[in-house]
Parts: sequence; structure tokens; C-alpha cells
Amino acid sequence: MDVAREAKAGLVWTSAGKSVVQLVGFGVSLALARLLTPADFGLIGMVVVVSGFLGVFTELGFSAALIQRPEIEERHSNSVFWASLALGVFLALALCLSAPFLAAFYGEGRLLWMARVLALDFVFGAMGIVPGALLARQMRFDALARAEVLGSLASSLLGLALAFGGRGVWALVAMPLATSFVAAWVQLRASRFRPGFGFDRSALGELWGVSSHLFGYGILEYWARQVDDLLIGRVLGARALGLYSRAFSTMMMPVHEVGGVISRVMFPAFSRLAGDVERIRKEYLRLLAVIAFVTFPVLFSLSVLAEPFILVLYGPTWVGAKTVLSIYCIAGASQAVGSTVGFVYMALGRTDQLLRWGLLAALVIISAIGVGIAFGSIEAVALSYTIATAGVLSGPRFAWLGRLIGLRLADVFRALRGALAASLASMGVVVLLGRLTSAFSPAADFALRSGVALALYLALALGFSIRGYTELRATIRERLEPTP
Repeated sequence: MDVAREAKAGLVWTSAGKSVVQLVGFGVSLALARLLTPADFGLIGMVVVVSGFLGVFTELGFSAALIQRPEIEERHSNSVFWASLALGVFLALALCLSAPFLAAFYGEGRLLWMARVLALDFVFGAMGIVPGALLARQMRFDALARAEVLGSLASSLLGLALAFGGRGVWALVAMPLATSFVAAWVQLRASRFRPGFGFDRSALGELWGVSSHLFGYGILEYWARQVDDLLIGRVLGARALGLYSRAFSTMMMPVHEVGGVISRVMFPAFSRLAGDVERIRKEYLRLLAVIAFVTFPVLFSLSVLAEPFILVLYGPTWVGAKTVLSIYCIAGASQAVGSTVGFVYMALGRTDQLLRWGLLAALVIISAIGVGIAFGSIEAVALSYTIATAGVLSGPRFAWLGRLIGLRLADVFRALRGALAASLASMGVVVLLGRLTSAFSPAADFALRSGVALALYLALALGFSIRGYTELRATIRERLEPTP
């Protein structure tokens, strides 16, 4: 089986797993949105800002280095496992000790024990790092999909049980713990990885060239993504953070569903093609076209339909998130295609260039968020962030990568233009239809306008043979052909 066929099989498995996880997760999030309050989600967001940052240190980029390195030995995997586990225990203790300061910073006493319980996630997560990397290296995405699905199911069942039992925010605390524990257990069994007791410092040193830059990039990217939650929680309070987080996570669903699937599969696949830059450029442009074709119509239409979407699915308690969601869907379209540059740098072993780009992007994004906070509203933060990511950084992001693989901005535009034009046309029709459906119920309004938008978009895709559509159709046909 060649790399292309392995990658396509991986895309099928990963897409299926992600679809199940997203479907289950979305259904659970709807239930929890009606069982819990925006303040509950804001509280967990306050803890996650800190725990998520500490989580960047759990594996120091060694997981990606294990996948990217052409040859690895047992001493590499054993050393990374014990280093990751030791770091996980250390970070769990660090979060426990810092919990009083976190509670004092936000003025929320409930954060004390929430943080201490969530600290267990570092230990559970560390146990799955090496098995997950080995499965990805072997392109065994069926096993990774199983781990993800079972972790999601366990998390959902536990969260719903606690929410229905009146445990409030503790449902949100327990869910990530269940996900990490179950996923790590499944990956350990599937990979058959049994760590030896040897620890080789030189083995870590051989991986550090790639992982060190990736670790630095992870820190920059984390704060570029989380400084808004930190400042909103501190300045505007738990309810504002809950509304903001709900809008952001809703926007990220299609971005993670499509971009996350492709990045997970194509990183190990492109790592095998690291010496063939021409092929990487060609395949990368195909991927951009497919991502745009799938995500652009969803995000642009949702930008217009944010209010009825929230009223129907989350309820009137969350209507304060509508403007933030509408704005962030524009940023989401840019992120869906732009977030893919990372796995290309990683596959080429040029994480040094990724780190340099991350520094520039983080400065722009953090500055923009600071401007939004100064205006004192979650809507201003969303607008500033969108201008920074979808406006200021869009072109430079691809130009920076283009120096390594000969990618031109004109190539990127040609890959995206069909999906962009059709999505904007559908979005315009949705806006015009709003004048006719203003008296409808939110459910009828959303169903009618989203249905028309989808039908129009598919008609344009068929009629004009949009590139993403033709690439996706060709991939599906090739996948359905019998293996010779």
C-alpha cells in the first residue's frame, strides 16, 4: 500500500471518527447548555486557561518528533514516555499548588478544587502520548479513531449523568478526565506499546531539534488563542466568558472537523514525502480546495444565521452570543485553511520556520485582543481578532510557507476562489431571504434559509465544477475503486 492510499484510508477513518465525536459532542453540548448556565461554562474556561497552558509542557513536542523522524528505536519511545509521564505528574502538582492563586486572581473560590481535580488530566494525557504517536506513525488511524470515539462517549455519558444529577459545573470538570483516561487506555492496548524501564537522555537529544521549536511554537499559539479568555474572565466576568466561549467553540466545530482530520492524517503522510517538495505543494493545494469547499458555505451561512441557530439549539439564555458567533464565523473560514500550514512545516522538519511565524502571528493576535478588551465588550474582542486573523495575517501566512515549497499566493487564491465565490453568493441569498422570513419562528427561519443556502451552493458547485468539489469527488471515486 503506497502513501497516497494509506493517506486516503486514514482520511476515511479519521473523518468517520471525528464525525461521530462531533455529533455526540454537539448533542451533549446542546443538552448541557440547557442544564447548566453560561457562568458554569465561564468558570471552567477560567481554569482551562491555566491548565491548558501547563498542558503545552506535557510532551515538549516529542510526539511530533517521533512521527516525523525517519527511523526510531525503542530507546526513543521509552525515553519520551517516561519524560512525558514525569512532566505530567509535575504539572499536576504545579496546578494543585497554583489553584489558590488562580481562585484569588478571578475572585472565585470554586476554582480551587476544580483546578485540583482537573490536574489529573495531565497524568492521564501523558500516558497516551507515545502510543498515539506510534499509531499515527504507522498510519493506524482506525485505532486512533476508536480511541477518540470511546473517549468521547465515556466523557459524554459521565457529563450528562452529573448534569442531570444536579452537580452543575462538576459535569464539565469530569468530562475531560474521562476523555483522556479512556483514550490513553485504548491507545495503549492498540499500539501494544509496553515501555521499558530504560531512560536515554541522548535519545531525547536526537528528537529535540524538531521538538524544541515545536514546543516554542505551541506556547506562542496557546497564548494567542487563550489570552482573550484570560482577559475576558478577569475583566468582564464568568457570564461574559461563558457566552464568548460558546460562540468560539461553535465556530470551531467545522474548523476542527475538517482541518483537524486532514492535519492529523497528512502530517505523517507528508513526512514520508519530505524529499518531494513538488508533490507536497500539489497535494497541499488540493487539500486547501477541499477544506474550503466543505467549510466555507457552513461558516458564511452561519454568520448570517447566528441568531436563529442559537435560539433553536442553545435556547434564549445564550442569545447574547449571537453577534460574537456571527463575527467569528468569518475568522473561522480563514482559520480552516490557514491552520493547515503547521503540519507542512512539521513534515518538512522545519519547525524553526514555524516558530518564527508563530512569534509574528502571536504578536499581531495578542495586540488585537488587547484592543478589543480596551473597548470593553466580547463583540469588540471578536471583531479585533477577526481583523487580525482573516485580514492582516491571511496573506503572510501562506507567503511564509511558500518560501519552502514554492507556493505562490496566486496558487492559493485559485484553490480557494470557487468555494469562496459560491459561499458568498449563498450568503447573499440568505441575507435577502431574511426579509421574507422575519415573521417566522426561529426554527422555521433557520431551516428554510439554511436549506436554500445549501441547495444553491451545491448547484453552483455542480454547475461551475468548483475545484474543491471536483477534487473531493475524484478522491471518493478513487477510494471506492477496488484495490488492485
